[in-house]
Amino acid sequence: MNCALHFLSEDLREQPIFPVEPKDKLTGSEVDRQQAFRNRLHIIAPEVISWGVPNAGKRGLKAQRQSKREGLTAGVHDEHYAWNHAYVVLEWKDGKGSLSQAQIDWGNAMVRRGFRVACVRTPEFAEQLFREWGAPFITRENRL
Repeated sequence: MNCALHFLSEDLREQPIFPVEPKDKLTGSEVDRQQAFRNRLHIIAPEVISWGVPNAGKRGLKAQRQSKREGLTAGVHDEHYAWNHAYVVLEWKDGKGSLSQAQIDWGNAMVRRGFRVACVRTPEFAEQLFREWGAPFITRENRL
């Protein structure tokens, strides 16, 4: 591929149509950040349930093939959340990570189908989105 075609193909790549938290210089791995948010949700929004989707990229070739046979799809985001007929999908990144084109394409497809999707890096940003999206957080009025 010549340079002109390469630049043109990059320009034609779809950009995220969902919120993407800017990169940061904070410490903490993707998994640590994700776990911190999940722990926080258990306390401040216990009605929100979550489940993770294993990443085949972090497995050997045999396990990747098996995962694909079981329905794993490229680009599916890390963590899924649900409450009272609401469904949210988050892709977690550390401070330096970038979305792959498959993650952008999958996230955009979910947004077009009416789902809430975001790429987040910090529990604080994720919580802000959940509040905007109507997650059932505990308030002083509804504490036992």
